[in-house]
Amino acid sequence: MRTKTKLIIIAGVQSAGKTTIMKLLQKEYPHIPFIEETNQYTVVDKNHLGGAYVDRQTERRINDTDIEKIKAIDRNLSAASIETGILHTAYAEYYCDEMTAKDYLKKYIKAHEGLHPILFFIDTKPQVSWKRRKRAYIRRLDRAGITDTVKRKSMLEFYRTRIGNIYPLWHKYFLLIPFEKYLIKNSYKKWSVFKKEIMDKIKIHIA
Repeated sequence: MRTKTKLIIIAGVQSAGKTTIMKLLQKEYPHIPFIEETNQYTVVDKNHLGGAYVDRQTERRINDTDIEKIKAIDRNLSAASIETGILHTAYAEYYCDEMTAKDYLKKYIKAHEGLHPILFFIDTKPQVSWKRRKRAYIRRLDRAGITDTVKRKSMLEFYRTRIGNIYPLWHKYFLLIPFEKYLIKNSYKKWSVFKKEIMDKIKIHIA
């Protein structure tokens, strides 16, 4: 019996380190496809104000697009990788509702038929995520031409609050997903320690 294509799923909160890990994997394993994260910037445009300002319709587009990408993965490959993937369901509950998220969870699971999904969730505390992400949000407000001090302060607080509100949902859906999965903490570790821990775990599955 042919071994199923291993799908390495790298997921995590904002500024957890998932995109950097994906880039490291791309450099080390150029022969396997890496599927770009589906988000508000890929389904709307790069000038979108970010996750805090996603609406219900956009969140549905994100999940629908992501599921189609998973269905399209060549089942004859030895391995592939995707960023966030099925853990978009955490956002689906926040921006839509729990019923919608549970429905998407079922669709995601079905979309993985013929694959051997392995989920790596990078757990980063909200206060750490915000500290790492704040400058990016400030630059986003600058690009949008938002200069009013009161409005900027309000919008930054809105971003910070959203990160904290969504955090428990990441854990909720991580536990619900019936895949082989690993939780790697990355709040207060040195980058070198975190990188070695997650890369060593992933390499076991790709090798």
